[in-house]
Amino acid sequence: MARGGARDGAGRPKKEGPPEYAGPQIQDTSRLTPLEFFKAVFRDSEAPFDVRYKAAQEAAPFVHARLAPKEAEGDDQGSMADDWDTMLSPKAQAKAQGRKNGMH
Repeated sequence: MARGGARDGAGRPKKEGPPEYAGPQIQDTSRLTPLEFFKAVFRDSEAPFDVRYKAAQEAAPFVHARLAPKEAEGDDQGSMADDWDTMLSPKAQAKAQGRKNGMH
């Protein structure tokens, strides 16, 4: 009496992966810019989410400008982090009130 071993049709069916994405349908590719291509991909409802997300990340530098770096000291451009360090942190408040270590 044989026991165990592989049997045809036994076990859980194999999981099928998502269908392969062929790309967006673009009418005129003769003057296609990178921005137009990425827009076509992330607007394509048939595209998988990870492909659309990657296209949106790639298109972002073409659409949104980066913030300029902060100038050198003395340029009178402060930030909220500077305010936290100098005035709002518990250590700075304790020092202003003459307390030690933020305690009584």
